[in-house]
Amino acid sequence: MPEEAKKLHRIIRASVRDMLDAYRIQAQAGPVTDKALEEILFRAPHGAIQSLAPYPPTVQGQQTPEVVGAEAP
Repeated sequence: MPEEAKKLHRIIRASVRDMLDAYRIQAQAGPVTDKALEEILFRAPHGAIQSLAPYPPTVQGQQTPEVVGAEAP
């Protein structure tokens, strides 16, 4: 695996861990509201997206999953 891919993999793993930690902290205080969950999920991918900033938009698009416009099976 190329070093850049390893770096992105580490960033994504850290983002997922941070997201789960944030959820656990919120859940300790009581039920997690829809708004709190949306905020946690919104913040999660920022590290991965920022790590792609130095690359041209075409490369960024190839490295991120296609969510919008994806057809359901």
